[in-house]
Amino acid sequence: MLEVSRIHTYYGTSHILFDVSLAVNQGEIVCLLGRNGAGKTTTMRSIMGLTRPKSGSVKFKGEEVRGQPPYHIARKGIGYVPDNRLVFPDLTVLENLEIAKKVPRNFGGEPWTIERIYRLFPILQERQNQYGGTLSGGEQQMLTVARTLMGNPELLLMDEPVEGVAPLVVKELGRQILKLKQMGQTILFSEQNVAFATMISDRAYVMDRGRIRYQGNREEFIENEEIKKKFLMV
Repeated sequence: MLEVSRIHTYYGTSHILFDVSLAVNQGEIVCLLGRNGAGKTTTMRSIMGLTRPKSGSVKFKGEEVRGQPPYHIARKGIGYVPDNRLVFPDLTVLENLEIAKKVPRNFGGEPWTIERIYRLFPILQERQNQYGGTLSGGEQQMLTVARTLMGNPELLLMDEPVEGVAPLVVKELGRQILKLKQMGQTILFSEQNVAFATMISDRAYVMDRGRIRYQGNREEFIENEEIKKKFLMV
């Protein structure tokens, strides 16, 4: 579904991503692991078109999307959950969800509705009349994911979904993401939390200093203590 091939991305004159390649197949949950500053967010932004790669290829369902504006990429079926929980603070939970509703062209799945969202995130139904700005950090993260789902993405990008949230919320988000996988949702997410990543992902890539240093399936990654010690332990 997604094929990133040898991209190089810059911020101004600063070279951030070096020859980064990765792939996500339909129905997979793939994790991009790395320490803070490894290049994970820049990779997500490069895929979404928010920070355009200077060279290389980003293909979604076989179509080259590198260089296209983010709203074009979103319309093709990629949803992006940023790491800074950009909820609308002065809108209620329900209004946050309703404002994001759209169905991309050629969408073949079951569209997301408010009712489906509430079945996946019961706490949002309880909070539906609260303003987004009054929610806890974990609740805001759930709302951000839910709002992105209302756009019916075929591929969901999540940038560090459990950063700064309580351990109980981490477990709940893990269960919800696994439910999404059971529904057929394809997901690429970045993360520093190794335990969380191995709980929900099928495959893992490890980044360090803007380069992919390792890739493998869940079982191979769990057993590879050398990689975890070298590139992930603080």
